[in-house]
Amino acid sequence: MKKHLLTALIALATLASCKKENTNTPVRPGLYGTWELRHIGGGWGINEVIAPGKGERYQFNTSETYVRTKDAKTDKGSFAIKYVGEERGYKYGSITFTNPDYSDAFAIKKDSMTIGTSIADGPTYLYIKIK
Repeated sequence: MKKHLLTALIALATLASCKKENTNTPVRPGLYGTWELRHIGGGWGINEVIAPGKGERYQFNTSETYVRTKDAKTDKGSFAIKYVGEERGYKYGSITFTNPDYSDAFAIKKDSMTIGTSIADGPTYLYIKIK
């Protein structure tokens, strides 16, 4: 009986010490700063080039929070990134926002970032880092 109890306690301690894998990757410092929308494309819609100073902006902070400014209105929340891979210098995966709650496909390379739906024919949004 004592042998079974000891075995059960060791098994329980082993399971309790297992750590859940963190699926969100810490953001690289290159993301932090201000990004401005410069192009909307893809899908069945018309490609739209947005002049500098006219597009919505994201301010990504080191606290994993963001401020989105669009049409003189701001939204604030937190975000998480899950990198899936890297190709042609782009790191890609998904980005999840909390206000409003949604996730989207994400790719970043130096001073350009694309956020867009992973659903066929969905729009993509190209942001350029301005600060």
